[in-house]
Amino acid sequence: MKLSPIWIAAFFTLAPCPLRALAARDEIQVVLPGVEAKFSLPQLLSKLKKVSVTIDDPEYKRSKTFEGFLLADLLKEAGLSDTSPGDEVVFTAKDGYSPNTSFDMIRAHRAIVAFREKGKSSFEKLAQGKAMVSPAPYYLVWEEGSKLADKVPWPYQLVKIEVVNFKVKFGKLYPDGVATDSSVMKGFLTFKNQCVRCHSINLQGGDVGPELNAPLNVTEYWPIDTLKRFIRDAPSFRYKSKTPPFPQLDEQQVDHVIEYLKHMKELKIRTP
Repeated sequence: MKLSPIWIAAFFTLAPCPLRALAARDEIQVVLPGVEAKFSLPQLLSKLKKVSVTIDDPEYKRSKTFEGFLLADLLKEAGLSDTSPGDEVVFTAKDGYSPNTSFDMIRAHRAIVAFREKGKSSFEKLAQGKAMVSPAPYYLVWEEGSKLADKVPWPYQLVKIEVVNFKVKFGKLYPDGVATDSSVMKGFLTFKNQCVRCHSINLQGGDVGPELNAPLNVTEYWPIDTLKRFIRDAPSFRYKSKTPPFPQLDEQQVDHVIEYLKHMKELKIRTP
């Protein structure tokens, strides 16, 4: 049976398109103040210079060579300029993991948005809690490798990059009414740099871990001494924990985080 041109057009309009689905899987969204763009991998390959980098990778815990694009080039292609507002970059993964870093760190170090390992079609899988996952579609790596393991985020399964004014975007995290040199403010800064990537306060922050302030603050149902131990070393409580240990935090820093959490009890949102 010979199909008419009208039926052929209808078939391709209504039938699922593998190429369209493939493009959607490797898309990355870039959000700037007043600007939003989406790029597929073929678009990035046509617009940006591809780079390769060999690093001592802190996630794989061995040397790896990746191919990707400079983060700075991607942001520029999306429309970022020297006069664009914003003081932080927030990265979002498919599972809701949402770390952030400052523009100072991005200016001081070269970050690469990797799309595969060199010589391979994608990435070797990584252990994430009890599962093995691929870092695809994108994995943010840093040229200095493990030297920056605890200083910058290393999000994989990356789907969104957003330039924000952190206090405007995440105003409900801030401990209003405290001195800049107080233990509460110091705890907030540690929480902002280490914890908000997975946890939220007043539903602002990451979605991987539980909300910590509303409707009940975590200090209202966890014994404080136990909570301190858990913050320092969650895997000693739970095998295959997605929450990593934080040996880089000293006892005073953990105390400050607890003071911040206690302070936020009085600043809860009342409805989701």
